[in-house]
Amino acid sequence: MAQVRKILIADPDLESVRSLSRALRTKGYQVHYAPDGSRALEVAVLRHPDLTLFDEACRLLDARTFIQILRTNPRTEDIPVVLTTSAFDSDRMRGLRDGYLRKPFNLDEVLSRIEHIFRRNEAAKDLKSEQQEIEGSLSQLSIPDLMQLLGMNKRSGRLSLERGNDRGEIHVVDGRPVNAKLGRVEGEKALFRLLAWTEGTFTFSPGTSQARPRINRGMDDALLEGMRQSDEVNRLMPGLPPRHTRLMLAPDMELAQDQHPVTAQVVELLRQPRALGEVLDLAPATDLEVLSVLSALMQRGVARAADVDGTEAGTSELLGAAEVHALRGRILRTRAPAKVATAKVFVCGSGASAARRVMARLPGLEALSAEPTAVKSGFGTLGRLVLSEVLRLDFCVLPPAEAARPLWRPFTAGSVGALLLDVSEPAVRLAHYLAWEIRMPVVVVGAEVPGPLQGAPAGAVGVTDDLSEALRALLVQALNPAPTLPGVTQAQRLTASAV
Repeated sequence: MAQVRKILIADPDLESVRSLSRALRTKGYQVHYAPDGSRALEVAVLRHPDLTLFDEACRLLDARTFIQILRTNPRTEDIPVVLTTSAFDSDRMRGLRDGYLRKPFNLDEVLSRIEHIFRRNEAAKDLKSEQQEIEGSLSQLSIPDLMQLLGMNKRSGRLSLERGNDRGEIHVVDGRPVNAKLGRVEGEKALFRLLAWTEGTFTFSPGTSQARPRINRGMDDALLEGMRQSDEVNRLMPGLPPRHTRLMLAPDMELAQDQHPVTAQVVELLRQPRALGEVLDLAPATDLEVLSVLSALMQRGVARAADVDGTEAGTSELLGAAEVHALRGRILRTRAPAKVATAKVFVCGSGASAARRVMARLPGLEALSAEPTAVKSGFGTLGRLVLSEVLRLDFCVLPPAEAARPLWRPFTAGSVGALLLDVSEPAVRLAHYLAWEIRMPVVVVGAEVPGPLQGAPAGAVGVTDDLSEALRALLVQALNPAPTLPGVTQAQRLTASAV
């Protein structure tokens, strides 16, 4: 038989106590009552409730003193205390470990908070085991709560996080965050982004962390700063363009020589038009610092939105809403359900010039770094293009040398097509493999379709040198794969694919 949980209500307002007690008893909780802080302390020591709701109006013993006394007594140190108040003050409430509830009560909110705290306490018990791995849902236990528990229990290990196709991790040593990673971002920047996640799953694996220390804050300091920065970022974002918007420095603008280090970082990145999200990822400073600089530069006219040619922004979307939905459905057809679908587009060309051409001339492409390792190595991911909140494209390269053929098939999982940027023999050989063996559509940029690609199972078309047009043709072809028929001209094939 499950143990009945005990809840102590300390509140001189009898009307509030009666309605709250009825709701708690209906849910199966055992309720104890105290009219003032002194009596509440006595009940807490004698009855050891599973949770205390302590009102600020209690006399004889104030809330802060009550909590301090509980925390110094080994018998009561683990009792959660939620402050109830009619006079809300965000600064005063910020340091409360178990939070607060505003009066008059919303009973659904009260019950939800209580259940959340009990779930958190169960996770805390699991975390006390030095060897046990725990996992769960972020909708039931938030990242700040998890981090706070890891800090209280002086734990060491790796907290792995998943949200759709996004993967992150936070490394903890003796209850202190030492590093965090999210995609290409690391350190405090990644930690503050992860703290804002409200959906997804987590797994904590105990053990000695081998991560290089990149964070020099205590747990409470990191959590408070993360929440502060998140609030400020949310305040700035409505005044800035969407993440995929490319930004550039306005021409003929004189820039001060003695710039702030973060301003210098952002200005240097904007010497080449880049998506806002790419600037955020590439600048070493935190998102709040980068967004503050971008906001100031755009207000002063030093930076502005731009298209690929460096003129005023105004490019249309690659796909309409219905096409995005259809392509997402096609991508997820053979995968587990996910909120965000990510597919690969392959760039075929000879040498690093093809990769650099795509990075420089495809609007909205967020590169992994200023010079991704895949450019020189010829293998890996160059960057990501966000088509919508539910659809992303990763642009990848494969080494065209025949000796690298064993790598080709394993890496092509999840692909929607390939862009052929030159008709050199190695590039065509790779495109031929992708078209005939993997059966993906191919779009030839700025040239006619080479003979080896004509009649490819999923189609092969030639388009102009415009990379946006080439990508749209490829995505439409991926939505409507059809063989290329003999006797059909290149123009006819392109027209058919764009319908």
